[in-house]
Amino acid sequence: MDYNEIIKTLQEMESRYADGFSTLDRAFLDKVYYDLFGREITNRGCSDCYRDAYMEIKIKLKKDKAMPKKSDYKLKAGAVISFFGQSQAYTSANLTNEVAEKYLAMNPANANLFAELPDDWKARVAAYTEHNADGSDNAPHMTEAEALEIIKSKDAQIAENEAAIALRDARIAELEADRDFPPAEDENPSENDLEIENLRMELGDANEQLAATTEERDNLLKEVENLKKENKGLKQSNAMLKKKADTAAPSEANAE
Repeated sequence: MDYNEIIKTLQEMESRYADGFSTLDRAFLDKVYYDLFGREITNRGCSDCYRDAYMEIKIKLKKDKAMPKKSDYKLKAGAVISFFGQSQAYTSANLTNEVAEKYLAMNPANANLFAELPDDWKARVAAYTEHNADGSDNAPHMTEAEALEIIKSKDAQIAENEAAIALRDARIAELEADRDFPPAEDENPSENDLEIENLRMELGDANEQLAATTEERDNLLKEVENLKKENKGLKQSNAMLKKKADTAAPSEANAE
């Protein structure tokens, strides 16, 4: 499936975003997510996780304007590579030439993880190393805008979890209050106790999901702060370079 077909399918799925995706929708998201990110969707039994995956796919495709090109490099079966400080993982499914050459530039012995290498891979890696000699890193990573978009989605998910927890708490309180009154003739006294027990189990699951989502949101907020610091540092460096260039210009003119 090419980029345009995927975008068309995502647009068609948008009407089902709030109510929940179908089985076919989920299978589609599973495949596209793996092709893009090289990993499976977290907790595939969770509707909100598929909503998050849908947003991540849309954000990445909006940024890249294309599906990843087939790489000239191929990893061995089961091999996964990643870089320190980045959550992105790569397999043969989402590997790019740039990522492979960056990984090989770190240590040529990493070639042992590859099942296929182009004949000129050493020259390519040398060119990559020379191009990035200033320490710049062109490997794909999440931007501040992308992180904020996902945080927005996480905040909505947290609000839904908190509302669900409040409803369960209210129902448990209502059932426990009913214990103070004798049951009606047609009411089984044990039914309320069973419902309370089920609700408490659901409440435990909801609290766990809330904690996990909150932790993910907090980690993303930290990522945003790091990106802001990084952007600030880049702006300061650019300002210094511009100042040096402006200072050097009159000197060069006088020399002429």
